[in-house]
Amino acid sequence: MAGIILLAVAFYTCKKSTIQASINSPENRVSNFIKSDQATYELVSANTYTQLDERSLVNWVTFDEAYRLCKKNPRPIMVDIYTTWCGPCKLMRTQTFGNPQIAEYINSNFYAVKLDAESKDSVKFDSYVFVSTDASNPKAPHQFAASILDNQLAYPSIVFLNNQIQRLDILKGFMPPKSFEPILNYYGSGEYQKTKWEEYQKTFVSRLN
Repeated sequence: MAGIILLAVAFYTCKKSTIQASINSPENRVSNFIKSDQATYELVSANTYTQLDERSLVNWVTFDEAYRLCKKNPRPIMVDIYTTWCGPCKLMRTQTFGNPQIAEYINSNFYAVKLDAESKDSVKFDSYVFVSTDASNPKAPHQFAASILDNQLAYPSIVFLNNQIQRLDILKGFMPPKSFEPILNYYGSGEYQKTKWEEYQKTFVSRLN
């Protein structure tokens, strides 16, 4: 695990981290089947601010907490990377994460991390600390967000990691509950390890009301 952490930090010396290099086989990555024109997201240049409501049905934890919990009781990790000005991020928070059944599934099957991509707070990962790329710039990306997203900063981005802290997929843009549910189950159940996404979504039965 120490090697994973060291390589993650080494991203900023232009080396590829284990988190980045360990993406699951392409045929099982959901993001390969989502057309870019179907996703609603904001790029780093957007400037429309929204007020975030901190109340949530999802049991969000810090990345360091998720890492420590995962070592004790292995589960996949879901990271919601957002900004305070992002309209689609607000929709994701209120409509998707605000759905009781979606929230219940996340709480039962994942460690959920919410990361402000422009936060000035440090992010601890084991013995390493990630910080803002420019503390004087309110819109400067956080080192951890830039690293885990391969510097492709679009918000919201949902990152799925397995219980070895290896990245499985990155999903960009707002997804309503009906669209997000099968993806959540695909990675939460471990089906991605044995079933291609195209086959899985054909047989998936929604449990949403």
